[in-house]
Amino acid sequence: MVLIWEPLPKTLKQLVLLSALFRLVVSQGEDKKQLRRNTGASETIETYNQYYNYVDLTKRLQALAQSYPHIANLSSIGRSVEGRELWVMRITVEPNKDTPGKPKFKYVGNMHGDETVSRQVLVYLVEHLLAKYGEEDRITQLVNSTDIYIMPSMNPDGFEKSKEGDCEGVNDGRNNARNKDLNRSFPDQFDGTTVSGPDTIPEVMEVIKWIKEKKFVLSGNLHGGSVVASYPFDDSASHQQGGFYSQSADDDLFRYLALEYSRNHPVMKTGHPNCPDSPGETFKDGITNGAKWYDVSGEWLCSSAVHVRMF
Repeated sequence: MVLIWEPLPKTLKQLVLLSALFRLVVSQGEDKKQLRRNTGASETIETYNQYYNYVDLTKRLQALAQSYPHIANLSSIGRSVEGRELWVMRITVEPNKDTPGKPKFKYVGNMHGDETVSRQVLVYLVEHLLAKYGEEDRITQLVNSTDIYIMPSMNPDGFEKSKEGDCEGVNDGRNNARNKDLNRSFPDQFDGTTVSGPDTIPEVMEVIKWIKEKKFVLSGNLHGGSVVASYPFDDSASHQQGGFYSQSADDDLFRYLALEYSRNHPVMKTGHPNCPDSPGETFKDGITNGAKWYDVSGEWLCSSAVHVRMF
């Protein structure tokens, strides 16, 4: 998991920790009328035993938005290469209007199409926030005070190409439909701020426009491959392959929040992911500076942290 943030209120920190806790188990509302679901909407019963393909994901998100119109609004920020919608669920009170001063938060999953756990986890997080609003004080406070945006899949084309059980990527689902790695296609802080071949990466271009419009104060990007909270920067001027700590101006804050996330995850906090492809890999306290782990140019993490004001 990679995390991006600026100085933020307590409720946003709680949302990060809530997601950490929620992944383990894959105040009451002031106006009781707000808590009522639209019982006329058709909603699928969650079984937690399958991955949603694009059609099923679309139906599930649409049903949830219809069931909880008082706190949920589903929209698309654009389309993928093959024309699939880039769905975003907005969760907040009065989700069809903007409230000045309410901090905006986003989670993005499935940027690499064959890293699929984040896609399902974010659907479950959407369900959890909606179902528990008005029942759990912590959830109610978050939804009342925060403008939450959740994108379960940034790479729906890659997901459709992937095959369940293929952990080696032989089906080439990692990249988008034009074989572009979306997490190597954002502007790079050291190599320039331009995007190469924008026509080949509509998903990236739409996310850049989204970031520019919303001005998120806190973001998280969920990946597969290890169990660690990685924080900025992910690259350096030298692009040393690994072992170089690339410190940002907000390094103390990033480390603190990454550590808080890790401490609430029973595996991550041990620092021993025990992943089959790298069984000996360890991370002190379950966190790492991205570049110290391995240097990556053109990825989402640094682009969100550095270039959001330039887009």
